[in-house]
Amino acid sequence: MSQPLSCYVLTRDSERRLADALAAVRGIADEIVVVDSGSHDATLDIARDFGCRIVARAFDNFRNQRVFAERECAHDWVLQVDSDEIVSPALAGEIGALKARAFDAGREDAPDGFSVSREWLVLGRPVHVFYPVKAPDRVIRLFRRDRINHAGSRIIHEYPAGPDRRIVPLAGDLLNYTCDSIDQLYSKIGLYTSLAAQDMQSRGESANALKIHLYPWLLAFRCYVLMGGWKDGELGRVHARYVRDTVYLKYLKLRHDCVDSEAPTNVH
Repeated sequence: MSQPLSCYVLTRDSERRLADALAAVRGIADEIVVVDSGSHDATLDIARDFGCRIVARAFDNFRNQRVFAERECAHDWVLQVDSDEIVSPALAGEIGALKARAFDAGREDAPDGFSVSREWLVLGRPVHVFYPVKAPDRVIRLFRRDRINHAGSRIIHEYPAGPDRRIVPLAGDLLNYTCDSIDQLYSKIGLYTSLAAQDMQSRGESANALKIHLYPWLLAFRCYVLMGGWKDGELGRVHARYVRDTVYLKYLKLRHDCVDSEAPTNVH
């Protein structure tokens, strides 16, 4: 017996790749829920063209946005896709086959979720690292929301969790077109560093002079040399500077600000 599947996407001014993202999941999702936090571009028109159910919610952080989206889904099985991510045909085929056999629900060791390989693309090119992860990385994006969800996640770099979860890896790729220009790359810094500072404050972390002025250079070195960013040529050098600037700002904000960030100009 086939098992229905919900897919959700978080948006705000996300017209850049939204149509491609929705087209890739339209054939496998029984519903697509778009949770929008105030788009002013063509995002909502694109979502309507694809027959998505659109729900509005003011953005506070990524964890709460995802918890809300998961509760809005009508079906037990949920596929999480960002508005700049494309499910590859191979991955779509795997998910379709899983649906047809009810996500192996009849097995004694039935999975609670599935992980996928996420390929990071910057300026249209795959890269070896994108802060804070080495690329490609594996992420849980297909799961039973009653067993796995974001309720206990951090507010940024959020990751679904659940008790005694059973995760099965899938072979297909998820293509993350994280930015197509340097402007888009640096446009993320304001929101992400504010949320990172709030998250660190909530966990009792503090920022001293070493963390503000030395740690950014150490992490840039780690990403460029130890994690393989040098293999990406000029793009790797640009990314190393981006890492330095990002880490510097989040610790600077932790020390001096730690205030709620404004609604983002671009969410994914």
